[in-house]
Amino acid sequence: MKLTHRIWLLTIAALSFLPFTATQAQNIDAVIQAALNNSARLPASRERDAQRKPSEIIKFMGTAPGMTVLDLVGMGSGYYAEILAGVVGEGGRVITHGLPAQGMDPDNPFAAHIRSSSHLDNVVPIYANLRDLDLQENSVDQIFLILNFHDFYFEAWGIDPAVTLAMFRKILRPGGTLAVIDHAAPDNAPSSSGNTAHRISPVLTKSTLQTAGFILEGESNILRNDADNLTQTVFAPEIRGRTSRFVHRYRNPE
Repeated sequence: MKLTHRIWLLTIAALSFLPFTATQAQNIDAVIQAALNNSARLPASRERDAQRKPSEIIKFMGTAPGMTVLDLVGMGSGYYAEILAGVVGEGGRVITHGLPAQGMDPDNPFAAHIRSSSHLDNVVPIYANLRDLDLQENSVDQIFLILNFHDFYFEAWGIDPAVTLAMFRKILRPGGTLAVIDHAAPDNAPSSSGNTAHRISPVLTKSTLQTAGFILEGESNILRNDADNLTQTVFAPEIRGRTSRFVHRYRNPE
């Protein structure tokens, strides 16, 4: 099968898993676009939209008004938290999580942006190492884990993946969604690639999350970049910010 045909089939398969009816999809398109067009968004974040494709990603993940979403390790730039705040609206809430090393409120720059921005009134910052995160059981509808699953194997973080994923299942309501995007490593790459190249195999990711009890609902190649060398560190100047990324949506069983 030719590569272009295979990619086309994967795209069609991914779209078939969208968690909306046609009418709902039209409505959420408008909600997401309004969030993206908000002039109060940080300029640096707006510059990333073309590469990150947030409209397609958020729609694929099924985020909707009224939800409570946990954006993990998102306080560095607040990129997704700021968009998600507009999508979930006044009836929803975004919990944006930062590591203590990223700077505690009020020192964290994005926390300062939250305090000074009325469009972020539904955003709550929290600070904890992932191994210490302890939110209320069944308290969130979605978890966004963007470019950080590989860090479960980053030795400096000292994370036990099984323990951390069990914690995710505890705080995520039954039927809730875990959104995972990460820098792709070769399919057969060991978990140590998360510590060296800061990449992770999508095959290993699926296996690990399914072993933890999550159900894979859909995947998309929308952030795939065939020009990327999957064995190269993500910090290499020639590819930084343009790595090939896999996109997975998992469900916490009912």
